[in-house]
Amino acid sequence: MKFRKDWSLAYFLLYLCQLSYWLIILGVVVEIISSIGYLTNGRVVIRDIPVNMELEQFDPYKDIEFANSYMNIPERMTSEIHISGDYEEVKSAFFFYNGLKIYENAVFFILLYLFSKVLRNVAEGSPFHSKNSTYLSQIGTILFAVGTVNFSFLFLNSGHFISLPILNNLGFPEGIDITYLDLFGKDFIFAGIFMIVLGYIFKEGTRIYEEQKLTV
Repeated sequence: MKFRKDWSLAYFLLYLCQLSYWLIILGVVVEIISSIGYLTNGRVVIRDIPVNMELEQFDPYKDIEFANSYMNIPERMTSEIHISGDYEEVKSAFFFYNGLKIYENAVFFILLYLFSKVLRNVAEGSPFHSKNSTYLSQIGTILFAVGTVNFSFLFLNSGHFISLPILNNLGFPEGIDITYLDLFGKDFIFAGIFMIVLGYIFKEGTRIYEEQKLTV
């Protein structure tokens, strides 16, 4: 990564994107190395599993009245669960949840990589580069597809059509229940539609720009 003297906001965002996707790669490598370290001892640790939990114990305290206001606290909360155990006993959960982490990191890496392509063209003075509309459309398609897949998984998971390894068999005390795995990108669908429309606008802008250049 070589910094330029003619600094601009576009270059700043470009360098930020590049730094971010290299940090994603570094994070995945560190996670793999730490997992290998645990596996050599026959044990695994699965960290940061995002879940949504329902706690009926909070029910008596969910409605709080003040002098001039009223507050409602829902019984649901988001949390992160860590699982550790012998590899043979938790290997299905190990591959499932780590596979979801790799999937998440891969999605953000691709999005940042494509966005950095757009920013490079903008920074170099070509906002209507012919490739920009393609990159934006690809970003939109990925966002829409990921949002649809993750929302579908959320629906199937919350309806208990999909059983989560270990988590659905923990045997929590009565009143505590994991409602669903809190996947990222559930709201990507609308962002994806916006980016696809933006890609189309850039495509039309590029066409008009090229026609004007030919006219001149």
